[in-house]
Amino acid sequence: MANRINSVFTVEDTFLAYAVGDNGLALTSSDGGATWRRLAPPFAGNLYTVCFPGQGETGYACGDSGTVLKTEDGGRNWRLLDPKVTLDLRVVKFPIGPQVGFVAGDAGTILRTDDGGETWDKLVTATEEKIMDMNFPSDETTGYAVGPNGTLLQTTTGGDVWFSQAGNLEGAMLSTSITAVFFPAGDTVGFATTNNSGVLFTPDGGEAWRPLKFDFLPPPLFSLDFRSDTMEGFVVGAEGTLLRTFNGGESWERLDAGADADLFSIRFFADGRNGIIAGDERTLLFSTDGGQTWTPSRIL
Repeated sequence: MANRINSVFTVEDTFLAYAVGDNGLALTSSDGGATWRRLAPPFAGNLYTVCFPGQGETGYACGDSGTVLKTEDGGRNWRLLDPKVTLDLRVVKFPIGPQVGFVAGDAGTILRTDDGGETWDKLVTATEEKIMDMNFPSDETTGYAVGPNGTLLQTTTGGDVWFSQAGNLEGAMLSTSITAVFFPAGDTVGFATTNNSGVLFTPDGGEAWRPLKFDFLPPPLFSLDFRSDTMEGFVVGAEGTLLRTFNGGESWERLDAGADADLFSIRFFADGRNGIIAGDERTLLFSTDGGQTWTPSRIL
């Protein structure tokens, strides 16, 4: 099995979850992340992100060399789609359903499909940097994308045009690698994790981004998840880092995830009590108490 699990996705209002990783690794859990079983997609390269829009059985994953996979039966069977690019694709998002979605990756590449992945259109972006994450807070119209060297992009046209918000970055180095972005409730209040500037915050849809203050020097951070009220949130990062805030990022506390490996992805279910963390060294953890304590998962 691959040593690195790159991404976990939780299906709202269920205890169903999916995870993907290196060497074609794909997993599913039906009990909130306590146990996992292996899936068998037709791809042996690295998979970086997985997405199951809505609550149906249709899902997508993306990875190395322009790979996009699709399942229509909950991951039992997968087929390769053809986005007509060969660059590594690092993020896949279907904001509200299985028809309209986006994939993004190296060299500023962002593609859009309107027909469930059968055809893809390449979109105009304002960067040649790799895209590490995207977030569409409400629908497919307004979205954000992030990456290395202060890459901050926004679209308000469904992805037809993306423009840079890098000039709105206050108090952080322009070389900052932005690793993940998330708007918990609409397209106004947002957060982003970085490799050297902690967590960035915007109160106004990206008109200004500023680093939040920490009482300690945070290591590289890779993923975040906030509740819909934008006040309680978690971030994960290098060397088992797990941080929590109860006040929208104004202060943070360290939690013990019980792991020393780099942690790459954190997601909670809709109930806010059950959550999953994925990372290096085959790390999968689950929580049933709102993230206070974490237990290693079992892969069956």
